[in-house]
Amino acid sequence: MTQRTLSLTLQPPARRHGGGLVTSDLGGGEIAARLDPFIMVSLYEMAAPTFPPHPHAGFSVATYILPESPIGFFNQDTLGNKNRIAPGALHVTVAGSGVQHEEQPERLGSIARGYQIWIDHDAAEREVAPHALHLSARDVPRVQRDGATVRIVLGESNGVASPLTPPTPVRLIDVDLEKGARFEQHLRSAEAAFVFVLSGAIEVAGVTIPAGAVALTARDGDELVVTAPTQAARFTVFAGAPLKSPRVQGGPFVAASQAQLQRFASRFKSGGFGALTPFAAQPDWAPND
Repeated sequence: MTQRTLSLTLQPPARRHGGGLVTSDLGGGEIAARLDPFIMVSLYEMAAPTFPPHPHAGFSVATYILPESPIGFFNQDTLGNKNRIAPGALHVTVAGSGVQHEEQPERLGSIARGYQIWIDHDAAEREVAPHALHLSARDVPRVQRDGATVRIVLGESNGVASPLTPPTPVRLIDVDLEKGARFEQHLRSAEAAFVFVLSGAIEVAGVTIPAGAVALTARDGDELVVTAPTQAARFTVFAGAPLKSPRVQGGPFVAASQAQLQRFASRFKSGGFGALTPFAAQPDWAPND
């Protein structure tokens, strides 16, 4: 096994969107190719409804509510899904050929904290039939070993696999480390991998990474080793094999070409993504856990 080194560390700035949402966003620009197959990873705190029903096409949108979040989300889409995304749960909207959805905090006055993750599709999968995948908190595999508590939300970690597989296979590994503990993740040599630190401080390849920072690994080994030498830490590992697919983005649509992008926009405009009544206009509905 060869331990990976780091290629870049950065601290995504916090951005406020209206009065109810703060995000720290990773994606786009010079690092876009380093994140592939991820398009964007956004760590958010949402305290009030921010986005009305809106469309997506050409990729998958994953919402992971952190287990320690005080509240979860209500979710609905034009496929007929209405459900609660509880703390510790994952919901993936495979947008494919086009869908509308809406997500909002389940209760005002509290904060829902988690990640929204845009996962790219291979060109041949951009117009797959839209569908939703849901993984409840109780069904996320959990392993405790040598001072590490590991939740395998997507992908595989040291022989334990998530039961959920999106169109593009990726890893989403959520880890708590006690002070002095060590976490090791085997990776394929081609996989892009990065670590988002939620609290405390970790060390990778001799580099200390504080809370709020992201560390991108070099593809120079097959083992990611993370330690917490000075304090307990909490972090998330994201990894996946780059697709290197042609990517043309227009707002909420990600296409392989301008022609496909225009096709998505025309389909949405003509009602091809379906219609969705906002939560605010249907106050009496009851979600399913």
